[in-house]
Amino acid sequence: MNFPAATNSRECGSCTLCCKLMNVPAFGKPSGNWCPHVRKGQGCSIYDSRPDCCASFVCGYLAWPQAGEHWNPARCKMVIYALDKTRLVIEVDPDTPNVWKLDPHYSDIKRWAREAVQTRTQQLIVQVGNRIIAVLPDQDIDLGILDDNEVVAIDRSEDGSYSARKCKVGDPRLQGAG
Repeated sequence: MNFPAATNSRECGSCTLCCKLMNVPAFGKPSGNWCPHVRKGQGCSIYDSRPDCCASFVCGYLAWPQAGEHWNPARCKMVIYALDKTRLVIEVDPDTPNVWKLDPHYSDIKRWAREAVQTRTQQLIVQVGNRIIAVLPDQDIDLGILDDNEVVAIDRSEDGSYSARKCKVGDPRLQGAG
């Protein structure tokens, strides 16, 4: 599930959705609000001096061939990206909060969730505004807002079912949790 650097022939084109959905601490720009430096449909007005978080961002649609053409952010209103090499995040435009539950996207999301838990080192998270939803093979768990000092832990029961919970960073119960 980890993304390589952008390697295929896809380009941003007129898509600037990451400029709305992504948090940009350098500007105090929260996720879900348009960046003051974006020219919608054209790109970044400060591209050559953009913050590191923007320069290092890798859009999953551009980098990951498994994300079919239906994952073009400008059309689907979602941006896929890898976070910390442990989480696949699908950030959803808050103006279309339920779009991730529609096919063909939801079928892809559930397949990727099954692949993620098999490794026990990866997670699939849907983010709608500040709300975090852990997507598991057998259920989707709305965890609400994740504080800066919290992480998501995925657990598997003896019966094979999965659960998700929020834990404080450094919680000793995280050892062994996916």
